Amino acid sequence: MEANPLFKTYKEINDDMILFNDEYYLSVSLADVSAIDTGTREALFNHLFAFDSSDMELEIDVSEEEEGRWYLQLLVPHVLTLPDAAKRRLEKGKEQLLAHLSQQKGSPELRFLSGEDIFTYVQRYNPDLRRIS
Repeated sequence: MEANPLFKTYKEINDDMILFNDEYYLSVSLADVSAIDTGTREALFNHLFAFDSSDMELEIDVSEEEEGRWYLQLLVPHVLTLPDAAKRRLEKGKEQLLAHLSQQKGSPELRFLSGEDIFTYVQRYNPDLRRIS
């Protein structure tokens, strides 16, 4: 039987961090941008895009912007990184991100997803997502 090339794996490391497809450790936060005007959103996006960290990568998902939501994906490459090191790097990266956001006027509060909320989010883009233990 041939493997489905669209098949992706999902392994929960802890309640707010997963290993996605043996490629990235991932944590996801939700930013409510519904009360932010267009000009401020643009400035916020550019500010987030300029974020730089040696601990993690940041991806900005604006696919639900019409509903007033942005998702921020915090990523640590899996290659040569053990789960405990990835957790430390994500924690440091979160602190750096929150400090970076505090410099931007009108920045929204972030709510970090956990448990089934992360799975539901990742599954939106990966319908053939499979949990592994």
